[in-house]
Amino acid sequence: MRVYLDSMVWIYAFEGNSPFGATAQTLFRNLRAAGHTVLVSHFLLAELLVVPVRNGNSFLVASCKHAMLAYATVELAAFTAETAVAFATLRARHRTPSADAIHLSLAANAQADVFVTADTRLQKLVVVPGIGAIVDLAYNLPARRP
Repeated sequence: MRVYLDSMVWIYAFEGNSPFGATAQTLFRNLRAAGHTVLVSHFLLAELLVVPVRNGNSFLVASCKHAMLAYATVELAAFTAETAVAFATLRARHRTPSADAIHLSLAANAQADVFVTADTRLQKLVVVPGIGAIVDLAYNLPARRP
């Protein structure tokens, strides 16, 4: 299964102190244990690095980079011309905020089976071509890769 995690899911998992922290950490453990492909992007990494860079926390910067890019089951989603069209479509049709539209279009272009988010506005987008389903943090991933 190909899974794109919204940036806040990563932030919840790293910080671990929000109401969603434990759920996000469990999701990461389940993704790794089942061997699902986690789709990431350089834009996602940039969003995750804002607070660690602002705070001068070079350890957390390195940890974020390692967590996102160092595992065999991680695939980098590229921003292509097709991604740009998907981005523009989301912005034009649904007035999706730019950062959210970038994540959704990256996931769509990478053919994500699921896009996991805690953002209820995004969960209301019933169909985004290229994404199987937009789900919340409580979504139960299959135990094994289909």
